[in-house]
Amino acid sequence: MNKTILLLIAGLGLLASSVAARAEDMVGAIMPSANVPYYVAIQKGLEEELTKAGASVKMTVQKPAPNEMAWKNATRKLVTLEAKAIVVYGSGAALAAMGEAPDLPVVFCGAFDPAGAGVTGKNVTGVEAKVPLQALVGQLKKISNFTKLGILFSSEEVDSVKQADAVAALGGDSVKTDVKGGTITLPDGVQAVFLTCAGAVQNEEAIKSIVEKARAGKIATASVLGGSAELGVMISLAASVEQQAQETAKIVAGVIKGGGAASFPVVSGSKAELTINLVEAKALGLTVPFELLGTAKVIK
Repeated sequence: MNKTILLLIAGLGLLASSVAARAEDMVGAIMPSANVPYYVAIQKGLEEELTKAGASVKMTVQKPAPNEMAWKNATRKLVTLEAKAIVVYGSGAALAAMGEAPDLPVVFCGAFDPAGAGVTGKNVTGVEAKVPLQALVGQLKKISNFTKLGILFSSEEVDSVKQADAVAALGGDSVKTDVKGGTITLPDGVQAVFLTCAGAVQNEEAIKSIVEKARAGKIATASVLGGSAELGVMISLAASVEQQAQETAKIVAGVIKGGGAASFPVVSGSKAELTINLVEAKALGLTVPFELLGTAKVIK
């Protein structure tokens, strides 16, 4: 084989490599905070689903602080990296991405009430993660029989604010505590605490701190995000991680293939998963009704 042919083969190899590299589209992801177990699990499932579907996608994940300015900065980074679409966790991050990159498809997941928060437009769609808050509070009441409920939320995260307001509106004695800035203090005189979806509340370090304080005060805990019960929260009711990952992957794959975000209607995350940490309940001296155990994933 002469030198000319060898050079031609080498050149074709380089061209093929270049084409393959260009064929892999970059998709960005923005989480409201680092190490939120629920979002981390969805992201892992999303990437696995995209691989199963044969989508040639490279994910670049940003985990900024849980506030609007940080989400906007993360969006700008992803635009600079030439992302073809941006996956966002929660309505707050979605609004920030929409404002900073109005021409890019934004696909949300893990969002409690996106439409109510104003997450609408021709370049945005995704998967809701609304769960029945009244049911979760009712289940918490059956276990702990609390008379005063503490609600942990962040005023910087719109979904969290909506959840806190909705739980407070259920009636009964409750007190809302804003954990903006990362300082977490449990309100005085409560027998139970409700953890909203705020990244400032649901990151792993925050959950461990809340659980430690709750144990010391014999306070029952409930969360709207999955993965928290594994860290010691007594009960959680969350939109299915599997459904969030699968439906989000379908939308992302379709958008990358050239379909506009408007081509994909918002998916209702209708499947909820109940998890009860029986070890934690017993440590608090509480008894979980049998009918709840029969419908839940139980951590023993």
